[in-house]
Amino acid sequence: MEAQKKIKVKCLETEKAWELFRDKVGDETLNNQPDIPNLAKQVAKRCDGLPLALITIGYAMVCKKTTGEWKYAIEMLQRCALPKLENEVFLFLKFSMKCCLLYCCLHPEDYCIPKRRLMEYWFCEGLLNEFDRISEAQMPGDSIICSLISACLLENDGEIDGEDCVEMHDEIRGLTLWITGKFEAIENNFFCKSRGSIISRTRC
Repeated sequence: MEAQKKIKVKCLETEKAWELFRDKVGDETLNNQPDIPNLAKQVAKRCDGLPLALITIGYAMVCKKTTGEWKYAIEMLQRCALPKLENEVFLFLKFSMKCCLLYCCLHPEDYCIPKRRLMEYWFCEGLLNEFDRISEAQMPGDSIICSLISACLLENDGEIDGEDCVEMHDEIRGLTLWITGKFEAIENNFFCKSRGSIISRTRC
């Protein structure tokens, strides 16, 4: 199916951009601490008025209810330039999140993934390589998991032996497997092993 008419989406002016971002984050988060609204405006400003960026990052920040988390988000956004429009779907994943998400597709379909173990895997695989100790990576790792859940890329899946777990929906898993197999120019390599033999190779 082809579009009958292509419409170029223009960047929003500052006030309109803030209104859109504020709507996606929600008043509950913004009003949780007095300093969060000003920090949120800084995050929105980094989106350069791009609607999809404002929406995506806005949803990703819904669960960020402390000033520390918002300051961390600003710091991460300042470290990286915004990607091109066609890559905006992964914009908020610039916080080391893209590879962390793609890593989840290595687990079997409908698999309950313990959150803490997943974060430890990320650290050991070098996906949180800006931290020297696993204790330092705990908060950023938890933040990434929370953001992926808020963006509906992962789902809460109860507990196993008292440990909170997440699951990747079948459709999301299929998409991430396609992405890892399609875009071979990306650096890190992952291998899926099943019953003692490698059945597929994916890249993150």
